[in-house]
Amino acid sequence: MAERLAIAILPGTGWRARDVTVIAQQAEQAGFEAIFNPEVNNDGLATAQLMGAATSRIHVGTWIASIYLRHPYICAQSAALIADATDGRMILGLGISHQSVNSALNVDMGRPLVAMRRYLTEVQAWLRGEGPATHLPQRPAPCAVPMHMAALNSKAVELAGEIADGVMPFLWPASRVAKSQEWIARGLAKTVGRGPCELSLGLPTYIGDNLDDMRALARQNLGLYATFPYYQRLFRLSGFEREAELAEQGATTEALSDRLLDALCLMGPVSRCREQLQAFRSAGVDLPILYPAIGVEAARRTIQAFRQ
Repeated sequence: MAERLAIAILPGTGWRARDVTVIAQQAEQAGFEAIFNPEVNNDGLATAQLMGAATSRIHVGTWIASIYLRHPYICAQSAALIADATDGRMILGLGISHQSVNSALNVDMGRPLVAMRRYLTEVQAWLRGEGPATHLPQRPAPCAVPMHMAALNSKAVELAGEIADGVMPFLWPASRVAKSQEWIARGLAKTVGRGPCELSLGLPTYIGDNLDDMRALARQNLGLYATFPYYQRLFRLSGFEREAELAEQGATTEALSDRLLDALCLMGPVSRCREQLQAFRSAGVDLPILYPAIGVEAARRTIQAFRQ
């Protein structure tokens, strides 16, 4: 039996609609369980709908869509329509994005965890058909829409365990995955009858025989993340204090040390990447999400390398 595996693409870096549909089809043919897209210079839900329309089996979704860019009513209705059109293959991943991104869009983040709890709760209510009548009385969504929540720290993971169907972290070492099982359990315990909370970890993936070249590629692709305060704090929480200090000083390339990259990424020859992937599975990752380098060809190479 094939092991569970997903891939994420970054279409906001110049992909055309045709690129998105072809890569989604290739991921489906290669046996991937799901294909996601982060909402970066694109509409995450529209992209998920495009991928869903081009495929028949693979799950499609957002990893993640920003809660600040859509009214929860519109988010629920969009996700419900995609789920209906794909026979229940839609996975709605939601998050808060980053201060610099939100500031550029004139978005006031307020208190992020409070906003996240309110938003997810409201989307879930709209999906159940609750809420005031607008033009007509509300109706429940015809297909279930699993809701996953982006989370980096323990409080956010606990909230996901309490109110979401899954948690979607990024740039976690396997040691943090193992610790997160306790945080998820605390959240699950807060609500009677809660089902399991799936952990879907985004794993930067750089496949090539020359490890030094792959580390250089990783630094090119991940440098922006090292500028975000959320990830700088995450580095420190994950045991990379020196790297966090360098990132805070603006030395983002130096902050992405070999030690850090080896702990957070799948990198090098395919055999090495598969060994690293197994370590993350053993730590507690339910659905690994491979996150290739920017570009259509990198996504295609990753799909071929992990064909099941």
